[in-house]
Amino acid sequence: MEPEFRLAIPQDLPAIHELETRVFPDPWPLEAFGDLPFGTAWVLEKEGKLLGYIIYLVALDEAVIINFGVDPKYQRQGYGRLLLKESMQSLIQRGHWYFYLDVRESNLPAIRLYQSLGFQSLGTRKNYYQEPPENALVMGLYLINKEV
Repeated sequence: MEPEFRLAIPQDLPAIHELETRVFPDPWPLEAFGDLPFGTAWVLEKEGKLLGYIIYLVALDEAVIINFGVDPKYQRQGYGRLLLKESMQSLIQRGHWYFYLDVRESNLPAIRLYQSLGFQSLGTRKNYYQEPPENALVMGLYLINKEV
């Protein structure tokens, strides 16, 4: 069975938060998901199980990935790439051509994924992450009239 890519809905919040606590060393508290921008948040499910989620904030022609997680049991199997590509394609269709994100400098698998889709390093945010303390690599991509 193929995974289902769809917009997140309020009923997804408990599963998204539970996955968040397993993916990140310093997860967002459940309250942080209270104002989730459902029109720019997607999930990937397979047989009723949440495999991953991605959340963007958008303004004008820009989209910023503010949270992106894939269940550790399903990482490095192409699900993160699928979720990222499908969500970006949906945003391109809405007129968002510039994509930005922050990623831990030590998260080499994620950095390689972003680079494989054309993201470039734009700079560093010193001590951006708290637990554990770490710099963030700022990455960006411009995709006017292109596909991911």
